[in-house]
Amino acid sequence: MHLKKETERAKELLKQNNLSLVVIKDNEVYTSDKNGVKPVLELLENGNNTLNNSVAADKVIGGAAAFLFINGGVAEVYGEILSEKAVSVLEKAKIPCTYGTLVPFIKNRRGDDHCPLEKLCLTIESPEEAYEKIKEFLTVRQ
Repeated sequence: MHLKKETERAKELLKQNNLSLVVIKDNEVYTSDKNGVKPVLELLENGNNTLNNSVAADKVIGGAAAFLFINGGVAEVYGEILSEKAVSVLEKAKIPCTYGTLVPFIKNRRGDDHCPLEKLCLTIESPEEAYEKIKEFLTVRQ
């Protein structure tokens, strides 16, 4: 697989179709228009290893999404909006990442504070711990 080529393809599909997530693995394309980290979490939990050795393009990648991508074993990531925490997390895991816009942090939906999941992951260093905390957080909020 040519990562850069596949990542560019995922990026184009993301933008052209106004999607929130595009994952390409072995020429198979998975797309979602759901908000937040739920589509990434669903792929992690589907048992198909969809994310493993894939490329992903996501509309917004904060620390939480970055940790989930690491847990899934992605090979490369593009974020239309990427937080500094996400860059740090992905670089530490040696996962190449590119972005449209780099921001200090992901904002909540009101735009007046950090996204709750971004805030949750600020002090977390382990992808495994992040995965458990994210699942716990989303379960409580449902």
